Amino acid sequence: MNKLYNIQSDITSGFSNFLSLNIPYLRKTQLNFIPSLMFGMINSESCASSDIAKSLKDELIWAQFDSVVKRINRFWNNNLFQGKVFFSSLISSIIHNYKSKHSNNKVHITFDHMFSHDNYTVFMFSMRIGTQGIPIYFDCFKGSNNSDAFKIDTIINGINAVHNLFNGKGFELIFLADRWFSSTLILDHIDSLGHTYCVRLKGNIHVFKDNKKFLAKKLKHQKYHAVVHKDVLITDNRFKSNIIYSNSLNTSTPWIIASNNDLDHAVLNYSYRFGSIECVFKNQKSNGFNLNKISNMSIHSFTNMYSILCTCIVYLTILGTDFSKNSKCYHNVNITTHKVYIINDKRIKKRVMSLFNTGLTLFNIAFNSFHYIRLPFTFKLYDI
Repeated sequence: MNKLYNIQSDITSGFSNFLSLNIPYLRKTQLNFIPSLMFGMINSESCASSDIAKSLKDELIWAQFDSVVKRINRFWNNNLFQGKVFFSSLISSIIHNYKSKHSNNKVHITFDHMFSHDNYTVFMFSMRIGTQGIPIYFDCFKGSNNSDAFKIDTIINGINAVHNLFNGKGFELIFLADRWFSSTLILDHIDSLGHTYCVRLKGNIHVFKDNKKFLAKKLKHQKYHAVVHKDVLITDNRFKSNIIYSNSLNTSTPWIIASNNDLDHAVLNYSYRFGSIECVFKNQKSNGFNLNKISNMSIHSFTNMYSILCTCIVYLTILGTDFSKNSKCYHNVNITTHKVYIINDKRIKKRVMSLFNTGLTLFNIAFNSFHYIRLPFTFKLYDI
């Protein structure tokens, strides 16, 4: 008789062991059910309760399908489970064991808003891993026009949470953000915490230089070459910063970036913004878990569900990094993650499958496999 490896009970046991060691305050009922939710969400590639229930074969042996769906919905609605607190504890344990492979210990943090149709707004911070990222902090709001999601206090609270997450661990944080976060209050707060910011400015923002006032887009610049303007004053608040004007061949509109440190690498640092957070949003939606299916949850239920969704994103990305870092442990798995291209007579190796998709593909291959395939549940994050 052929033996099946990585069956549902093996996977849920792996998740449960990690959670019991790293989040000991979880109630027994939560510890028993969260691993099943994670498995069902990953296996179904959906965050809809009905889709998750269809994947929980072990539960369906003992209960009707409708009963399993109701149990999932009750968990989302449970006031005894606080999704943000759970996810914060999970990320804290992961960052505690994270080591940067770069001697400068730089960590790129991106923050932005994501909209799920007109139903929900999520304010998220992500941490760059390779060319993409993982979520490390979020806040959820009902509707797409909820003013609370865009308040300075909301943004400052998120920055403080990320600061506390890495505080005392010797990392240099570089905060990246698009034009909608160019408030001098945000820039000043990041600077006061001792971190670096690279935030894109709008072209019509006021700049004061050499006792003259003009628009940022009128600053001196060169085509296909970055120009640094040191110690200029921006907005009517006369906030002192540096501006890097980059009119690159690869950008449709010029990048006007405000930064307080490492000006030589400001353009490179900012270039990491898109992949490090937009990929996370895409993985939650069309490329992964179909978040747009959710439309009628309360904000508490949505936040609880979203915390498990982010946990699954983190796990699969970590699984992808493990596959890349420890490829010899997966000698019986053939996944094409890179391709070699000949460009100007040079062989250039490029990644063609994201870390998230690598992890998801590996999970699907390993689940119910007749061959043993390593599926680690240590949540050990590698810098690659």
